Amino acid sequence: MNLFERLKTDLLHARRGGADHAAAAGSLRVLVGEAEGLQKSARRQRTGPLDDAETLSLIQKTVMGLDEAISQAQSLGRDTAAAQTERSLLAAYLPEAMTDAELDQVISETLRWQPEARLGDVMRVLQTEHRGRYDGNNARVRSQELLSARVGLVDAGLTSGGSRGE
Repeated sequence: MNLFERLKTDLLHARRGGADHAAAAGSLRVLVGEAEGLQKSARRQRTGPLDDAETLSLIQKTVMGLDEAISQAQSLGRDTAAAQTERSLLAAYLPEAMTDAELDQVISETLRWQPEARLGDVMRVLQTEHRGRYDGNNARVRSQELLSARVGLVDAGLTSGGSRGE
């Protein structure tokens, strides 16, 4: 069962759950509706059901929107319990986030296997192999730090492969 089908199944169960699951049903109904709209959209490059990557992207955008709404509501002193509940519900569909150590390891391995890699190359590897498991801004900053450190090592002649003059 792909992620989109799982959302629809969970929506069906939430609707049958009565008043206890009304908030979950409402959140899932909106998300499934957006996914179905995207599926029928002319902007989409192919036809057929949404794949997991497209569904995951939609969930991530929704969670990011909720994070922004929660932040704004908190700054205004408003109650955020409902939005935080909805965020928790939707975050359960996201893959487990990489730790900073795991992210650094992936970036370092990419730089080891692709010595001439630049920021775009590192981000492509992350997007291809670890989609949805990292924060893009954090990955960019950490990649730039590791790339800068590598450039510093090259300038100092401390990388493997001999001295600078070779």
